[in-house]
Amino acid sequence: MRKFIKINFCFVLVFLLLFITGCETQYLGGDRNTKWEKDLNYLQKALPKKHVNLFFRISEEEFNKEINDLKESINTLNDDEIVDGIYKIVASVGEGHTKAYKGFLKKYPLQFYYFDDGIYLINTMDKYKEALNCKLTKINGMDIQSIKNILLPLVSNENEATIKKCIPTYLNVPDVLHGVKIIDNIDSTKFTFENADGKVFDLQIDALETDKNNEEFIVSDEKDDSYPLYMQKRSLNYWYKYLEDEKTLYFKYNQCLPDEEAGDITNFTNEVLNFIDNNPVEKFVIDMRNNSGGTSGYLDPIIDGIKRRNRNNEKKLFVIVGRETFSAPIVDACKLREETNATFVGSPTSGKPNHYGEAKGFELPNSKISIRYSTKKFEISKDEGDALIPDHIIEISMNDYLNKKDPVLDYIFNVAK
Repeated sequence: MRKFIKINFCFVLVFLLLFITGCETQYLGGDRNTKWEKDLNYLQKALPKKHVNLFFRISEEEFNKEINDLKESINTLNDDEIVDGIYKIVASVGEGHTKAYKGFLKKYPLQFYYFDDGIYLINTMDKYKEALNCKLTKINGMDIQSIKNILLPLVSNENEATIKKCIPTYLNVPDVLHGVKIIDNIDSTKFTFENADGKVFDLQIDALETDKNNEEFIVSDEKDDSYPLYMQKRSLNYWYKYLEDEKTLYFKYNQCLPDEEAGDITNFTNEVLNFIDNNPVEKFVIDMRNNSGGTSGYLDPIIDGIKRRNRNNEKKLFVIVGRETFSAPIVDACKLREETNATFVGSPTSGKPNHYGEAKGFELPNSKISIRYSTKKFEISKDEGDALIPDHIIEISMNDYLNKKDPVLDYIFNVAK
C-alpha cells in the first residue's frame, strides 16, 4: 500500500513539474517580435495574479489597453522603446514597490543628485572633472525640465520625493534616454552644464561598460570625519556616536537589516539604551534619512525603551527622515511618530505612511527584465498622506553639500540651546 502511495505521489509531482514547465515554455522563444509579445503576455497574466491589489489606482481595462497597445507597436519600436514602455506600464500601477528593472550594459560615468535648486553632478571621472559640482541644464540640447516630464511616467512613485530620488538615476543610462527619444546616439551624448559662476558649457560624454563605471570616479564612496555624520560609514547598517559638546547621542540607521560588521542588532539596541542611561545625553537623534528598506521592527526595543525614559520629549528626541526613507523604515518612523513625542526633521519620505510593500519579484521569460510587485498592504498610521512629512522641513542645498554642512543636524543642536 505504501509503495502504491509513493508511486502515485511521484506521478503527481512529475505531472505538476511538467505542467509548470509547460506553462513557462509557452512564453519562450521565437523571433524578436514574438519574444517581446510573449514577454508582454506573461506580464499581462502574471502581475495581476501576484500583486496583492494591482488595480487600486489603474483600472484593469486601462492596464490591459496599455499592454495591448505596446504589443501592437512592437514591430515599429526599437528594443529601448519597448523596455521603456514596460517601465511605464508597471509604473502606472501607482506605488513605489511595484516596478520594472533591467540590468543595462552601459552607463555614462556620471552621478547626479537633485538638490533644492536643481540637479547637479556630484561624481564623475577625471576626464570630465570640469563638470563636477555643476548644475545639469540640458542633455542633447533638451532642457532638464522637459527631460523630467518625459521620464516621469517611467518612475514608480507615490510622491514628489520619489521623483527627486529616481529621476537622477535615469540620467546616466543611455538605453533609457534613447527609449524616450531624448538622445539618438547611446554611445556618446552631449551634456550641458552651468558652473557656480554662471558659465554654460557642453561636454561630450562617452558611455562605459557598467561594471567599469565607478573605477575611476573622483569622489570616494568612503567619507572621512571631515564630512557630515550622515555621509559617514554608509557601509554599516547601524552605528552611533556620542557628540560630547552637544551632549547628543547620534544614532545612524542606514538599513533595517542585521549587520555582522556593526554587531548583533539586539546587543546593539541594548548598548544604545545603556549608553543613554549612563551618560549625560540631553538629546537623542535617530537618523533614518538614508534608510531605503529591510525589515521593520528592529527599532522596537529602542522605541519601547525611550517611552519609559525622560528623553521622550519633543526637545530631547529627534527623528531625521528624507527622500531615501522608504518601505520598512517608514513603518518604524510611523511608530515613533504615534507612540513617542519625537520631533521629526528633514524632508518628506519617498513612501506613504500607509503603503503597499513586502515586495517579491519575477522575470519576464525572454528579456529577463525583473518585475517587482507588492504582496501586502500596510495600514499602520492615521496619516493618509502621500508622504511622512517632518515637523520641520529642511532640504540640503548644493552649498551645504560643497561646504560639508548638515543644516538638519545643526537645527537640532540649536533647539532649546
